[in-house]
Amino acid sequence: MKEWTLVLELVIALGAALALGILCERFRISSIVGYLLAGVIVGPGLGLIAGSGEVSLIAEIGVALLLFTIGLEFSIRQLRLLGSRVLFAALLAISAVLLVGTAVALAFRVSTAGAVSIGAVLSLGSTAVVLRVLRDKAELDNIHGRRALGVLLVQDVMLVPLVLLVTFIGQNSGSIAKEVGVAFLNTGLLALGLTIFVSLVVPRLLDEEAVARNRELPILLAFITCIGATWAAHELNLSPALGAFVAGMLLAENKFADQMRADVMPLRTLFVTVFFVSIGLLADLDWIGANLLWVLVGTLAVILMKVIVTHLALRTFLPGIVDSLATAIALAQVGEFSFVLAQIAFNQGVLSQNLFQGIVAISILTLLVTPVMTRNAVKMARSIAKRLVPLRHLARREKETLTASNLHGHVLVIGYGEAGQAVAHAVMSRGQRPVVLDIDPRLVRLAEHSGYPAFLGDARSGEIISHVAASQAHGVIITVPDFNVARIIIRQVRLDCPHVMVLARARYHVHRDELDVAGADFVADEESLVGEQLASTLCTRLPKPEIKKPAVEFEGRN
Repeated sequence: MKEWTLVLELVIALGAALALGILCERFRISSIVGYLLAGVIVGPGLGLIAGSGEVSLIAEIGVALLLFTIGLEFSIRQLRLLGSRVLFAALLAISAVLLVGTAVALAFRVSTAGAVSIGAVLSLGSTAVVLRVLRDKAELDNIHGRRALGVLLVQDVMLVPLVLLVTFIGQNSGSIAKEVGVAFLNTGLLALGLTIFVSLVVPRLLDEEAVARNRELPILLAFITCIGATWAAHELNLSPALGAFVAGMLLAENKFADQMRADVMPLRTLFVTVFFVSIGLLADLDWIGANLLWVLVGTLAVILMKVIVTHLALRTFLPGIVDSLATAIALAQVGEFSFVLAQIAFNQGVLSQNLFQGIVAISILTLLVTPVMTRNAVKMARSIAKRLVPLRHLARREKETLTASNLHGHVLVIGYGEAGQAVAHAVMSRGQRPVVLDIDPRLVRLAEHSGYPAFLGDARSGEIISHVAASQAHGVIITVPDFNVARIIIRQVRLDCPHVMVLARARYHVHRDELDVAGADFVADEESLVGEQLASTLCTRLPKPEIKKPAVEFEGRN
């Protein structure tokens, strides 16, 4: 039967996603890349999942379920916490990419409706991939991580008007004004019906006593709401994904929302997997092979365009060249929700088969490189900034930016001698932000010439420690050679910020215990380290000693 064929195809898709997800994780690549590749392999690659109807149904299920969980996690309070500057910067970035994408598409003689659809598709980034990489690297608290999170939250909200926009411009029958009015009316009816259901019906269905007796009820109600909203949106000629997202967003404000999130979110892994596999299923390998050069050029052009436009938009409201560039690099992909817009435009005849396959191919490629770009966003941003801005000017601008934002998520390096220089370079090479503090003006200038924000001051002063926001740092590394000075600095840092990790340098072995008692979490004993390195180097260069086997004596038999 056809229904059981669909079940088999789901098993094949999820099995391939599991295998490739494990393989990617072993190579420290995001498992989402494995899910995408799984869809490409079992669909257009091996033909294990065939038939456009089944593929379309799997994609619809994945999109609706994923958007429902995204909406369930969303809260209006999150937008308020972003602040007006981040909100305006995010809106400007999304609008700018949409307009530039539309203009470029029009230059290639795409229809107006098709060009606007392409601009809308390009304006969204990948919430699932970017946030997972930032969370794995513990960079959500960094400046560029918080900005990326803010832009992604706004993009999630903008999905609703973008879906409506693509739907409106795709109306070909009758009066456009009439069709737009009908679409607005249907959207209003959907929102009103869901609001009444969530605010009036849900509280009556689920009282505290019933929920306490059976925790399955909130889960069941959540899925009924999701499926009902999806069906209602389809019946109103709206995107089913739009209905699922609105349903989740309204349930997020319900008093049972926390319990629903806790119970439903474990299933999010399944929804994400189905969704990304369905994206891979949409790829046409024959078409990509025949147009490989254009796909590669288009992918590179999309990434460059989004980096440049997003960076300029963010810089309008938010300071910091490196932070804005890092945020733009992290958001340079075509996101998962873009497939929702592309499918709507394709189904309405706004996008041709070639344009749709081009968007799918470019989107998959950008998602494949997103984990690498996001993981190295800060390093790439600083490398680009060094080529665009002289190092000394860059350091001063970053210093002003950090001071204005009270510093957050940096690594404070106290002392910029030979050891401090090595520490700053190592910290930067690992994607963290070093901020230098030294009492010597010459060393401060040297740090600025090297491209590091540097402050002049005596770290033994509590005011100076507060000025460089040691309490907001990921860690404090003290490299000053003077033992007494280092001990006082450690105590001062511990006094002002007891929760921050403190690492210190001890030139001599006899000082290690005293620095440890002063409050350092880790002390690098130079004498011990030198001895270990000398011995290790010698042993690695000497020939391996032959291991003589002990003589075995055999007792003779009488």
